[in-house]
Amino acid sequence: MSREHLLTWYGFIVGGVAWGWLLLLPTVPTVPALVVLFAVLAFAVDLLAFRTPPADVHSLAPLVLVSASLALGPIPAAWIAAVEGFVSGVTILLQTNRPRTLFSLLGRPLLRSGLRALGLLVGAWLATISSGQPLTALPMSHVFGWTLLSFPFVTQLGRIGRELLQGGYSGLATWWRSAWPAILGAEMAPLPLAWLGAAIAHDLGMLHLILAGGALVASAAILRRSSLNLQRQRRSMRELARLNEVSRAIIRSELDVDALCELIYREASRIVDTSSFHLGLFNGHYYTLVVRVQDRVRLPRLTVDLSENSGLIGWIRETGRAILVEDFTREMDRLPARPRYQSERPPRSGIYVPLIAGETVIGSISVQSYEPSAFDANDLRLISLIADQAAVAIARARAFHEARQRANQLQAIREVSQQITAILNLDRLLPSIVQLIRERFGYHPVHIFTLSPDDERIYFRASTADGADLERLRALSLRIGQGLVGEAVQRGEPVLVGDVLNDHRAIRDTLQTRSELAVPLRVGTTVIGVLDVQSDEPDDFDEDDLFVIRTLADQIAIAIESANAYTAQQEEAWTLNALLQIAENIGRATTLSDLLATVVRLPPLLMGCPRCYVALWDREQGDFVVRAVYGLPATARTGVLNQPTRSPFFWRLRERTAETDQPRLELLWQAQDNADQWPTLITVARSGTLVGLPISARNTLLGVLVLDYNDPFVSLSTRQQNLCTGAAAQIAGALESLLLAAEAAEAARLEQELRVAREIQQSLLPTRLPNVAGWQIEAAWQSARLVGGDFYDFWSLPTGTEPPRELGFVIADVSDKGIPAAMFMTMARSLVRAAALDGSAPARAMERANRWLYRDSESGMFVTLFYARLDLITGQLCYTCAGHNPPLLYRAATGEIEELRTPGIALGVLPEATLAEAEAQLAPGDVLVCYTDGATETINELLVPFDVDGLRAVIKAYAIGPAATIMQAILAAVARHSHGQPPFDDITLIVIKRAST
Repeated sequence: MSREHLLTWYGFIVGGVAWGWLLLLPTVPTVPALVVLFAVLAFAVDLLAFRTPPADVHSLAPLVLVSASLALGPIPAAWIAAVEGFVSGVTILLQTNRPRTLFSLLGRPLLRSGLRALGLLVGAWLATISSGQPLTALPMSHVFGWTLLSFPFVTQLGRIGRELLQGGYSGLATWWRSAWPAILGAEMAPLPLAWLGAAIAHDLGMLHLILAGGALVASAAILRRSSLNLQRQRRSMRELARLNEVSRAIIRSELDVDALCELIYREASRIVDTSSFHLGLFNGHYYTLVVRVQDRVRLPRLTVDLSENSGLIGWIRETGRAILVEDFTREMDRLPARPRYQSERPPRSGIYVPLIAGETVIGSISVQSYEPSAFDANDLRLISLIADQAAVAIARARAFHEARQRANQLQAIREVSQQITAILNLDRLLPSIVQLIRERFGYHPVHIFTLSPDDERIYFRASTADGADLERLRALSLRIGQGLVGEAVQRGEPVLVGDVLNDHRAIRDTLQTRSELAVPLRVGTTVIGVLDVQSDEPDDFDEDDLFVIRTLADQIAIAIESANAYTAQQEEAWTLNALLQIAENIGRATTLSDLLATVVRLPPLLMGCPRCYVALWDREQGDFVVRAVYGLPATARTGVLNQPTRSPFFWRLRERTAETDQPRLELLWQAQDNADQWPTLITVARSGTLVGLPISARNTLLGVLVLDYNDPFVSLSTRQQNLCTGAAAQIAGALESLLLAAEAAEAARLEQELRVAREIQQSLLPTRLPNVAGWQIEAAWQSARLVGGDFYDFWSLPTGTEPPRELGFVIADVSDKGIPAAMFMTMARSLVRAAALDGSAPARAMERANRWLYRDSESGMFVTLFYARLDLITGQLCYTCAGHNPPLLYRAATGEIEELRTPGIALGVLPEATLAEAEAQLAPGDVLVCYTDGATETINELLVPFDVDGLRAVIKAYAIGPAATIMQAILAAVARHSHGQPPFDDITLIVIKRAST
């Protein structure tokens, strides 16, 4: 229950007791004129009452009421006291414009009337006890004595109760110091004169009583005026002494701002009525009322924001001028600024004085009253003098407090710095820092975040929070620019928010937080983290807090950097040692199987993963194939080992490796929920997190090393990542060396086999060319590779003559190159020779060879050829061309070249082929050149082919020479045209010339 309510109930109870007692008493006959006269006299002297600080009212009404008790009797006098006390209490309230509260309108008037009535009734009651006579028949002498004792006692005891409820012991003491002289001099000392007033009423009559009453009213007016003059004189006399005392008290006071403010309030109370007193100090745009008294009730200090509506206090701060307001009602429109408060009972007058230290307004003093013209210029002058001295003392105390606080802060910062710089383990350092800050500076909660330069994410590292708040922080994921912490990183400057509820940037990681200060941890110009402190009170951080946190942030940044450097050295040493062990182990492997078996055993030892796999890229299957497994049970190994992975996880790693030269880890968290990323493994292995490391050499992905953890959320440290990439590089080097060695051995073996194949293939070609009189025959075979797909052949046909007169010959080109073409060439040569040896016509013989080739070949290969029968006597040539380049026939008689063409397709394409035959006559000096497309399609560096025209030109140029010369000329011309370019295809030539007769 508030003091206001207590006072109201107090007035109701005292008034109720008095009025209830009156209602229970019998009615006593009395003279109405006397009753009215005494009531009017009491009301008049009450209106002429004078007031002494801190606002108590004193008058000669007790003298009138006691006189009425003696003249009329206690009961009528008590009724006069009750009614007049209530009416005068309300009237005085309306005259002074005091607050219209339930207590002031009813409680206080009831208390006033009740105490006066009880003072008279208690005196009469004591008189009845002492005399033994009834209340209505008491002699005046008995009533007089007891009333002189009871009336002052009851009324002052009631006042004491009122002051105790209203202001406590301090209020009671203040009231008694100012009120006791007036109580004794104006209320108690004149009471014996009540006997005279009663005697005048009894013996001299109404007229004399009216005259005596007029004299009493005049005396009351004189007393009021004398009291006011005396107060002014005493105040004038005490001003210099008080100012001197105030100065000495301020000088002797301790350098404590709160104590100085209390001293100023006490000293001001000696000069003016400080029932409503405010002393406030400025701090930025905030104004703190250090001393706040309202209606003599001490209220707690209050801080208000003057940034938007500074009001009258803001005007004082801006101008440094004092102001005296005699009546707000009349002067409101003329004031330089309107008061900021909004109240149904505003004060009527007030003094407003700035506290100026040097040229800075550091605060203000305001004294207010509910009565108009309660203060004058002299009061303003005295309060200003006190304010001038107080401002200097407060500024000095503030400076001393700030210096001492700063010294304590620096000492605490030094001690904290000494403790944190001794810790080089970052995992121990950061929790120790937040706990030390909480213990030494009282901040809570305190958070530390660090910045990851790799992905520009901000990670939570340590906090003094616990429970659900700590879990929210651990789950928090921040990026640069996100939240107050992210903005501090982005700006590189502290971010201070007085109320996070009104700031859209704030992230409520701790639900009770109202104000927050985030300071970046910087090393030079690089931000490495954020120190974040919070409070559950709005506007709880000031410049001192900013200084402390910034200084601590600088020390913490240095400590983190030192710990990082130490940790980096340790991790580098550990990584190098681990990589040395890896190099030693994989260096012992001499075969691929030994290497892979070693590789999958090392990560579980060094990285702590329970399972490890190696998958190599298989060109033939176009997928990664698992070649080594560690940690899987035997039943699960069979479904994984030597099997294609069919894993999107591997393909994603392959794509990312192709995009960059730097190897990057690929993590698959919660693998059980993403089994489709490696369906053949994740389910059977019950994987939690998969870490894939590319094994690449010279921008070629050789394979993948996979670490398999049970934990669904594994985050590798920088040391672990460096170890993984270093190990992958060493594995890649060793794997590449073994693969290259295996490839070299395989290449050597294959080359040897090709050499043997070439020798075999060359052995299938004619070892000697036909030597026939009148004919020059030359042939050449050059394969583009060790083995080729071209061939030529000569055989004698059965004609029944000796020597045979017909010569069969063929030139052919298989559709492919290399070993497949060589194997097909061997089969084609045998089948073509077998089909032609019986002497069949060229077309029928090759049709028969086509059927055999189609039947015995499943490779889809085919062969083009030119087959002819030459009559060595007549020079008649019968031939067929199965899709081959048409031979060139040079006519010596005309110098022209003819192409020998017949319709037909290559052999081996269709099961049945229809070929055509043609004949030509070779005259003496004619030259027949048969060739494969390797000669005409040879290109130079400009990709220009030698072409048939080039071949024609060489033939014409060298046709008169022997066949051997023509052959060498063609080969030389093709070589010159290629300019050293590798051969495009096999080159095969047959040159037949009929000698001139």
